[in-house]
Amino acid sequence: MSIDPARPAPGNAFASLRAGIKIAAILLASAVLMPPQWLLMRFTRGRVAFVLPRLWFVCLRRAMGLQLEIVGAPRETGGTLFVGNHISHYDIVLLGSILRARFIAKDDMESWPGVRFIGGLGQTVFISRRRQDTASVATAIAAQMRPDHDLVLFPEGTTSSGEQVAPFKSSLLAPFLGPQAAAQAWQLQPFTLDVVSVDGRALSAGGDRDGYAFHGGMEAGPHVSRFFRATGARVRVTFHEPIAIVPGTDRKALAKQVHDIVADSLSSTEMPATHEA
Repeated sequence: MSIDPARPAPGNAFASLRAGIKIAAILLASAVLMPPQWLLMRFTRGRVAFVLPRLWFVCLRRAMGLQLEIVGAPRETGGTLFVGNHISHYDIVLLGSILRARFIAKDDMESWPGVRFIGGLGQTVFISRRRQDTASVATAIAAQMRPDHDLVLFPEGTTSSGEQVAPFKSSLLAPFLGPQAAAQAWQLQPFTLDVVSVDGRALSAGGDRDGYAFHGGMEAGPHVSRFFRATGARVRVTFHEPIAIVPGTDRKALAKQVHDIVADSLSSTEMPATHEA
């Protein structure tokens, strides 16, 4: 019996089928939930407008095989700036499935296929990360801040392997410390993302964190293809105690304080009690 070398191995064929099923499930969820969200936003952009996006992220998370461990609890009353480390584009799916919040994202993402439309449905705030645009970015964020909204910020400015936390860019906190924020009592809640396992194998047992983490010179296409062909990943998100943001606070000192909270949790060997979302 001869073997046709052109035929994919059974494992490869099954991985391709798995990827196809994931894509089909995502497209189905999008087709069902995006039209009513578009219609709802014609009437309101308040907290109720985040219900369907969160449901959409839940569908995506389950379709992609993303499992989530939660330590602590996020604030749910509005006026919260969630600040933490950034490991992968899949972080948005994880956090979006448990928070009713707007994401602050780099403006170059708007050029990605479909991102501008999807981001609009989730009221994403697209900003420039260029140093010369710092002042205009602060003005743009301040103009879009609402007391009933929560925001998610990744102040590293890029993704990492998740093994350590890069310094936080303090300029991104400026809109929440200036006079434009004085009328609202913002709370900053740090969070830490930590990869537990990838493709069914714990990192402590040799699992490949790069199956989830997107960093360095990786290309988005091959990274997404690889992840969709795998079974998924398990990620722990730790919500730390909120910090009241006092206008006029030194932004560099605040950025350092929050960075240390996030980084210390990442390197902690003690695993506190968790619950699954």
